[in-house]
Amino acid sequence: MKISIRNTEKEDIEGILSVEHDSFHPNIAENADTLLERIEVFPNGFLVMEINGEIAGYISSELWDYSENIDTEKFELGHSITETHRYDGKELYISSIAVLKMYRGKGYGDALLSELISNICNKYGISSIILMVSVNWIAAKRIYEKNGFHEIQVINGFFDDDERSDSIVMRKQI
Repeated sequence: MKISIRNTEKEDIEGILSVEHDSFHPNIAENADTLLERIEVFPNGFLVMEINGEIAGYISSELWDYSENIDTEKFELGHSITETHRYDGKELYISSIAVLKMYRGKGYGDALLSELISNICNKYGISSIILMVSVNWIAAKRIYEKNGFHEIQVINGFFDDDERSDSIVMRKQI
């Protein structure tokens, strides 16, 4: 099995969309325009994982200005990265991470997270990393906790899934 992680290219969009739709409820899956904008605005912050030449996972991010007070509107699904991304921002926001169901539980999500953090933190002088996770995504939350993330806030009813699930905002200081 050949596994590689690399920067995303616009031509990867169909594979990324396959991962997106395999991973998320239809009401919370990002659309092609949102994902393409993320690739265009911050290509260093968008990685794909290929297994035997096929896209099996991805991670996307943006740089934010650090703030102790969390502006929950910045987390809005489908938001335009042009409104929140700051090239001199010192907080890495992981906007999405997903792995095809058939490859889950094998450490690939952890590998994507580690690769992004090692690529971005030194290059951009990052002081903290922030992300959010549904209360229902137990395996994802475990990966983040194992990597030093801590719960800092809950956003009630954030996800437009069948349960209107809460979101947990997590942060890691670097």
